[in-house]
Amino acid sequence: MPAPRLLVLADPKMLPALAGGLRDGGRFDVSAVSLADAAAAQAAAAGADAVAVFYGGPGAPLAATLQAVAPKFRERGGRVVAVLQRDQAGQRDECFRAGASDLLFMPTPKDQFVDRLAASVALAFGAGDGAPAAVAVATRSAQSRLDRATVSTVGIESPSQLPLKAGETVRLSWETFQSWGLVVRGGPSAQIRFAGLAPDEEGKIREWVKSGAQQQPAAAAASPPRPAAPSPSPQRPPATPAQVTPAPQRPTSTPQPDSTPVRSPPAAQPSMGARAAPVAGPPPGFMDRKPARPQGRAASAGPDVSPASGAGAARAAPGLSPTPPQSPRVRPAPQSSNGAGGLSTLFDADGATPAPATKPPSPAKPPPAPPGPPWPVPVAIDVCKTAAMHLLQGNNPGRDVPTNVVASARKLTALLSLGERASIEKSGIDSHFVHSLGARIALEVATAEGTRLASANVSPTLDVEAMASLTKLADEAAGRLQKEANAAIGKGEVENLQLVTAASASLSRDLLNLKETGDRFRGFGAAPRLGAGALDPDMVLPGQPFRPKPVSQQQTLAPVKPELRDFHGLDERPGRAKGVLAVLLVAGCVGLAVYSFHFAIPQHVEVQASSAGPGVQRIDITGPAAVVTIAPQWLTASETNLPKLVQVLRTRQVKKAVLMLANGTAAGIVDVAAGKATGMPVPAAN
Repeated sequence: MPAPRLLVLADPKMLPALAGGLRDGGRFDVSAVSLADAAAAQAAAAGADAVAVFYGGPGAPLAATLQAVAPKFRERGGRVVAVLQRDQAGQRDECFRAGASDLLFMPTPKDQFVDRLAASVALAFGAGDGAPAAVAVATRSAQSRLDRATVSTVGIESPSQLPLKAGETVRLSWETFQSWGLVVRGGPSAQIRFAGLAPDEEGKIREWVKSGAQQQPAAAAASPPRPAAPSPSPQRPPATPAQVTPAPQRPTSTPQPDSTPVRSPPAAQPSMGARAAPVAGPPPGFMDRKPARPQGRAASAGPDVSPASGAGAARAAPGLSPTPPQSPRVRPAPQSSNGAGGLSTLFDADGATPAPATKPPSPAKPPPAPPGPPWPVPVAIDVCKTAAMHLLQGNNPGRDVPTNVVASARKLTALLSLGERASIEKSGIDSHFVHSLGARIALEVATAEGTRLASANVSPTLDVEAMASLTKLADEAAGRLQKEANAAIGKGEVENLQLVTAASASLSRDLLNLKETGDRFRGFGAAPRLGAGALDPDMVLPGQPFRPKPVSQQQTLAPVKPELRDFHGLDERPGRAKGVLAVLLVAGCVGLAVYSFHFAIPQHVEVQASSAGPGVQRIDITGPAAVVTIAPQWLTASETNLPKLVQVLRTRQVKKAVLMLANGTAAGIVDVAAGKATGMPVPAAN
């Protein structure tokens, strides 16, 4: 079988190395064309079986190249594979929407990369062990559901049939996972390969499949229900008459049936050789003390207890230390577990009042209040990060993301600064700002739920472990921000340090809000604060006797020294001056507020873009900063277009400007004072 014809599109400097490496082993018939030559790429794609587009280049973005090559090429059954570096993970969804069939990440070992590229081109599907799951399959126009699918490390397989063609790109979602997929076949049984997975995502799916495969046989081998009357535990050998003599049961205690499992701590079941402590009754040595006053028999002796019961109790455990015999005239009354009985009569007047023969029935206790719902319920940070990335890219997070997570994500992403958005756009989901944003969303979800429960007069059950997990999540995000701050200090990046500091402050504020909500549910801060007079000694509460106010002693004025008599009264001013001063102070405050609102606060101004030259679509000026929206053609002639733009910005007293493309991608920063631009992509060498 002849090798498939592979067309490689890349930067001209990389073409020789890429073409030579892919030709080794004869797996592909490789032809290479530069990204900048669009006409040659279109002509070469007509005779190829697959196209591999590497990284993109200046003047030829990867998404634009895919949009130009993929539509016609995929109509005739070809594969378009995009190749990104790991720091370009944020462009993955954009590449798939532009028409990519599959996506691979570099750097990867050569043999592994060639194997994955060959499997993607040939639509290979190696079936392996998997775990069952219900998988949702979505295309641009329809959505299906596979209830009996099997998820493996390679992809999704189901006995059901799907109305999909081989080589079509779909979106997969199951449980908390979301991924792109490449259809191997739609029927009679559906097979879909995973597409565009990063190494860490492959590891998570592998662990999930492994755990699901282990739980499946464990669920099949589940034990039957436990019988109602289990047999005695083998750890407790049956007692023989020579070892233990059963003691008679007390009439005041209620025996427990043997079938009820007793969950008592180990200390409540002493071994045969250990010394047992009394469960109830007077403290040790109490019976040897002499009474403080003579007591009658009715007070000292409770219900009659036969001596046989005391002797039998002493013989109940031969391995224990025997209890010394007690005298009949100081025999204590039986004690209940709550300390009532004989101890309650110790402090009577003289012991002449007999104890009642029968105990009056106690009033029925009200049933305990049912426990409230557990709070907080932590949300996985990966779900929060995915929702934030979808919102930042202008997409809908999807139905798999809970609505409360989406609401919190919308609230926090709308407050992100321009610098944080540019950094996230550059680094993708692995950015430290995305990690901090995910932690903030998780904290905000828990805080919002607590506020909702408090406003509904619901007393939830505080989950200490969940609170600790959220705190740990915030600490991990703060630690990563601290590392970035240290790196920014070492490199002297002041703007990056300011962004990291602002993100850390927002994270700390959200964590404090969560802790305040938890303290409110614990009871801290629930009582009203004491106002002025609450601690007034003259206030008499209901039920307290009136306390007469003590006569205050007259304070004698200190004598004025002779040398200070001439200056006495200089600090006394007429009351009119104080009123005039107050009026002037109020007028000054009003004037300062008006000045701050109208002059000190930067005003937003939109300038006509036609005066800045061709390619400039919009100019938004706020104080000394501006955001300039440009077309991609402006970058190709930046040396000619930059002076015109700088001249327009200088007339508006702008010091710095950020260049943005129409799709929201940052294209560079312009220092208006110096007339230079930094961060712009370098034009391709001719």
